[in-house]
Amino acid sequence: MSATAAAPRRVRIERNIYRRPTGVLEVGFKDASGVQRWRTVDGGVMAARKLRDDLLARRGRGDTVVPDPRLGFTEAATFWLEGPVQDLRPATQIGYRSAVEQHLRPRYRNRPLEAITADDLAALVRELRQLGKSEATIAAVLGAVGRIYKFAARRLGFTGTNPTTLMLSSERPKVSRANRRPIFTPEQIEQTLAASNEPYRTLFIVAALTGARVSELCGLTWADVRLDDLDDADVTFASQVDRRGNRQPTKTDGSARTVPIPRELALVLERHKRTSPMTTPETFVFATCTGRALFQRNVARALRKAQERATDDHGRPVFPALQERDVPANTVPSMHSFRHTVASRALLAGESVDEVAFLLGHRDATVTRVVYVHEIADARRRQMRRSRMTAEYAGALRVVLDADIKDAPR
Repeated sequence: MSATAAAPRRVRIERNIYRRPTGVLEVGFKDASGVQRWRTVDGGVMAARKLRDDLLARRGRGDTVVPDPRLGFTEAATFWLEGPVQDLRPATQIGYRSAVEQHLRPRYRNRPLEAITADDLAALVRELRQLGKSEATIAAVLGAVGRIYKFAARRLGFTGTNPTTLMLSSERPKVSRANRRPIFTPEQIEQTLAASNEPYRTLFIVAALTGARVSELCGLTWADVRLDDLDDADVTFASQVDRRGNRQPTKTDGSARTVPIPRELALVLERHKRTSPMTTPETFVFATCTGRALFQRNVARALRKAQERATDDHGRPVFPALQERDVPANTVPSMHSFRHTVASRALLAGESVDEVAFLLGHRDATVTRVVYVHEIADARRRQMRRSRMTAEYAGALRVVLDADIKDAPR
């Protein structure tokens, strides 16, 4: 062959010391996580030997070996995605990969980690808002950045500052100010159920009364439903089904809970059990004809079809927006709206935030306050304002009302 072999990228001089074709020396070593690293040497062989001995001694003592300060964002993000992210749930992995591939890697490429500032992240937040991304999506993207920096500091020897910690509160995404998800009115729930088919009708009513996640509803087995005493029945949510149909424990320990249900719902579930072909403890409560768990996307599709068919007492569509070609986002209640509906009604009824957090399976009440309490804050303020106005101006209002009665034409 006439073609000559490509020149090697570097040539070994002695143990851990290499020379690049340009003549520059590098020290090669493996860091604490076993990843091969290279450090450029400013000087000759003596400087390279000193750097090599220092790095190997520090690694031998268990100290963090600082890699090249030019550690880039893409490199760190790749190690993070291929490392600890692999131990997370599939849906979480997909979310993190989406944040990196769609929003972060195209923007920062392999810019050195130490060169990305809090101002850069504030600009990212503004840009994502201009693109119409929700505050929750922006918070997820920013959360991925923070986790990449933490991983780089712990495993890649990064010693710089995590820029997410320097962002001002005014620069951060405001999840609590996001557009409110529409909730169901009692009439809409009744009309949607009337237009539904089994097993979805029973699934929807369980969602409407318990506020369970759709993944938890799909993961219910008959062992989780206690119907031996209909006046003291309950449902235990301790498992969920992912988007691939695999049953697994709930995301956190706090998500597992046992929810008491009223006798009427117990009767609905008892009837559903009588008509189900498979009712052994390990079989799914809401299953396909082959006994597999329902897929979340099929549940969402069934709800949308029922909403499209739902009509009021006059034959008018209950959700007229669904008659349009393109349905605007957040205009029609979804499966997740059942949770918002349950939370809002419970809080308005005087339930404590801690009790609602338990009912919904939140990790703690902080999540409940951020996501749900703002939905009813305005209603509470309006009610308090009305009560205060009535108390302070009852006499003045009575005078005007009495005057109107006297002046009314006879």
